[in-house]
Amino acid sequence: MVSQDSLEPLSGSAKVLYSIYLEIAKRDHRLRVQALYGKQNPPPGHTPLRPLPLEHFVQRLQAAQAVPGGEDAFRRQLARWAKVYSVDCISVVSRRLAA
Repeated sequence: MVSQDSLEPLSGSAKVLYSIYLEIAKRDHRLRVQALYGKQNPPPGHTPLRPLPLEHFVQRLQAAQAVPGGEDAFRRQLARWAKVYSVDCISVVSRRLAA
């Protein structure tokens, strides 16, 4: 198990962090659906992917910034999730810049 403190906090603006969050959310949803249904398609009405809107993500980042050490913890947690879900943060940011 990787300690959250052993990971460097992610850097970048809220929009950069949000693009990484979106990739994590997509992978998390895909794995959860696979765990529930295996190779079968989900039944009609299965909950679709509903990530936080950018505005809500920014509000959470701002709330973390209001707490001493909160922003660092927020960025480290995002880094931990990226590692767990094998998200290449540099590739995600590069794709975002190319779009």
